Amino acid sequence: MFNPINKKKFAEIKSILIDHLNQLEGNKSLIPVDIFDVTKFSIDEFVSIFESMETLMRMKDFEGCLKLSRSILENSINLQYIYKEDTEKRAENFKLTQVKGMTKKFEVLDEFTPEAKEMYDLFKEKLKDYKEIKIREKFKVINSEIQYLKSYQRLSEFTHPTYRSKKIDFTERRPFVENLKRIVRSDTCLITLMALEVVCIKYDLDGGIMMIDEPGYIGQVFFATNPKKAEEDMKNHLLGRK
Repeated sequence: MFNPINKKKFAEIKSILIDHLNQLEGNKSLIPVDIFDVTKFSIDEFVSIFESMETLMRMKDFEGCLKLSRSILENSINLQYIYKEDTEKRAENFKLTQVKGMTKKFEVLDEFTPEAKEMYDLFKEKLKDYKEIKIREKFKVINSEIQYLKSYQRLSEFTHPTYRSKKIDFTERRPFVENLKRIVRSDTCLITLMALEVVCIKYDLDGGIMMIDEPGYIGQVFFATNPKKAEEDMKNHLLGRK
């Protein structure tokens, strides 16, 4: 029997994401522009991807969810890398990726008009301090290279056209299949919360708490995106009951 992805879990992580987005907006005046733009973009991306995964879930397209799981992982790593250190510089560099892409489009134009050359030169000037960072390097910087090897590479097999002699039957309860299901229904939520945590800690946002009840984990996971705030709230709650 097909084991569906937990719909409630996706709804909960989306609710948490939207709440964090509101917290971010409320502190916009305290956050440098590039950092705010990149953070808002990343959280918006999370929401959009989880919405797409809900659609695939209704169609019982588990493999499609795995492809999107890699996008969630990469989005989380990008944000964790940016917030690790030199945050303003890394956020600015991340935004320049769009300019880099536009520059490449100019380089394949059939006709390089004076107007196009002027725009191209402008883009090249903007990119003089741009540094392209490979995703594996980002995993390494945040001390998560083992996650690159175990998770990112495996998910990439579903993103890229990798030959398989037989399609995976997701109704089977084999260890490999169960691991893939765990990645979709729970690991995606956990790595999203890890990205939110670095934001909340840096700007002391209220954050939030999510419980992940996953058969593939040892016990239930309670994740607070601002552990300090969560601890203070718990103490105040207990004091209020006395």
